[in-house]
Amino acid sequence: MLSKIDLLHKKFSRSLRGYSTKEVDLAFHDAAEAVGDAADENRLLAERIRELEDELAAKDAPAPKPDSDLNGTLAAGRKIMDEIQENAKEEGQRITLAAHEEASRILAQANLAKARVYEEIAAIRARGKAFEEKMREVLAEHSRLLESRALSMDEKPEGDFTFVEDAQGKA
Repeated sequence: MLSKIDLLHKKFSRSLRGYSTKEVDLAFHDAAEAVGDAADENRLLAERIRELEDELAAKDAPAPKPDSDLNGTLAAGRKIMDEIQENAKEEGQRITLAAHEEASRILAQANLAKARVYEEIAAIRARGKAFEEKMREVLAEHSRLLESRALSMDEKPEGDFTFVEDAQGKA
């Protein structure tokens, strides 16, 4: 039988074009909760069936004869003590199971948060690499422009430049 813990710990291999991991994780989490709820309900119903069967058996049993014997009283006390111990043991098991389920739920949430953080880190790294590449391109273009300008400033102008004097004789 598939359990809530099995669903929460199920891992799939990743592919280039697969389903969204967030959506799959959330769907598995919801399914695990439903399986856990159904298991809890089944346990409660089984317990109720045992109680009703015990009640029915008690009603079908012959009525005890009045007994002033001390041994009968001790036997009844032992039976009550055994029932209390069994009930305490079952309650302890239910509490332990609930704690394990809660721990699994918390772990699943932590794994989802961890996956989101890793995705964010990958996205930030990708943006950083893209920024670096763009910066390199900009710097390379500026370097080419500066070199081009330096070369053009070093060249001697071609042609004969003469200044024409204006009407007042200034050049």
